[in-house]
Amino acid sequence: TLQWLADPVAAIAEMARVGSGGSLNILVQVHDAGTPRRLHIGKGAPIEVPVDQRKLVNGEALSHFVSWALSKAHRPGDYTMLVLWGHAYRFGLAHTETRAGIDAIDFAELAGVLRTLQKQRKTVGGETPTLDIVAFDACDLATIEMSVQLQQFAKYLLASQIGIPLPGWPYDRILIRLKKPRTRLMGPAEFGTYVVRRFCEEYHADERPVSLTLLDLNRATELSARTEVLALRLALAVTADPQERHLVYELFRRSYTDDGRPFIDVADLCLNLMRHSSDVFVRQAAASLGDFLLSPPPDAPPHNGLVGAKRPFIVEHGRNNARTAKLNAISLYAP
Repeated sequence: TLQWLADPVAAIAEMARVGSGGSLNILVQVHDAGTPRRLHIGKGAPIEVPVDQRKLVNGEALSHFVSWALSKAHRPGDYTMLVLWGHAYRFGLAHTETRAGIDAIDFAELAGVLRTLQKQRKTVGGETPTLDIVAFDACDLATIEMSVQLQQFAKYLLASQIGIPLPGWPYDRILIRLKKPRTRLMGPAEFGTYVVRRFCEEYHADERPVSLTLLDLNRATELSARTEVLALRLALAVTADPQERHLVYELFRRSYTDDGRPFIDVADLCLNLMRHSSDVFVRQAAASLGDFLLSPPPDAPPHNGLVGAKRPFIVEHGRNNARTAKLNAISLYAP
């Protein structure tokens, strides 16, 4: 488990209660107001990041961290999860200075980091390695855009459609199951499902609405294609019919994930279009995308090794209160 943290005190304390050992290695890099530092949790004191590996522009510091972590503890056949922690309203805004003077990484830079790591780790036989899970302990990143961006570099995306409250994930409850598996070590899909459930039960309904999603990036190319078809059908429909344009605007407005956030819930939008659009091609494209999200294909692999249990693109989705009732796991940026 590789952790990239921006405000780490509570999270590191939780990780330290578990510690590395057995089948689990927890490696962390921290960038805050002090000197950047790395930790192999439970395996000694923090060390300072070398000066020539601290540059944040273009994701260079992240690239150095992941390379260090893999060389420190990764063995052939091990599972890998990279968790990025921070304020997601800054994520995706290239060259935006925060109050701490930190340059925010954007989607293209993250993809560049992962692409470079793939080339460095490519096996003699030519197999292209991927991370098992890329996860975000950050807000609003369970999106179609992020899924398509990361599909080449990871098998699964673990993220939220809405805000993540501080202190974020309950790392102690999550990681202990990897250090001390009950019968066997969980695979990536099973562990991602476990994280979704532990996170959503950590926050009571009357405290803060939360949601978390696990997505199967192996099918992100098909997700992109079906989304493009719906976008084309909508563009044609609203151009040809002013009433349809007004209706589509209203349906987008109804499908926002939360007040004040520029994201729509994709499945909710598809359902609204299927029910209310007067354009048959829009309704068909909406049904196609919505069914893809929620229904496993006939040739889907067994889910978590269970015979007869097949996995849809949305592998797991959790939420905790009535305000999140309209969330269905994945969003689309629509300001």
